[in-house]
Order: sequence, then C-alpha cells, then structure tokens
Amino acid sequence: MQKNPYIEISIASPQYAWLRLNGKVVFEENKEIKEACMNNPIIKSQYKTADNPIFKVFYLENPHGTIADFSGKEPYVF
Repeated sequence: MQKNPYIEISIASPQYAWLRLNGKVVFEENKEIKEACMNNPIIKSQYKTADNPIFKVFYLENPHGTIADFSGKEPYVF
C-alpha cells in the first residue's frame, strides 16, 4: 500500500450480499488517533502500544463503493 496506495476491499456475508470499497490509502500519523485505536482490546493485544513501529492507521481518500446482493435490486453505489 505504500508503493501503490490505490486499493479495493471486498467482503461478503453468508447470505451473499457484498461490499466493494476502493480509494487511495492515506496513512494517519496523528498520535491521538493511534492512541484511541488502542481502546480496542484486539488491537491492543496485537500491537501493545500506539508507538509500535508496525502499527499503522490509514483511511481511504475519496472512497467509492458498491453494496449489492443477488436479490435483483439495483446495487447501492456511493
């Protein structure tokens, strides 16, 4: 993601509904935001502190996405 920051993520439910999300990754170095992430016990157990050099926080700039399923309804595009 550091070499090519344009990504797409796709997830699906057991009922075959899916979300596709794409955009440009922007890494967030704000210490307060990284500290807030440590309130999640799963993140805290893996990375221990916000200063851990392998702990990275990012967001998608100008994200686009689609939510769809096989119901025949039009997908929701945003």
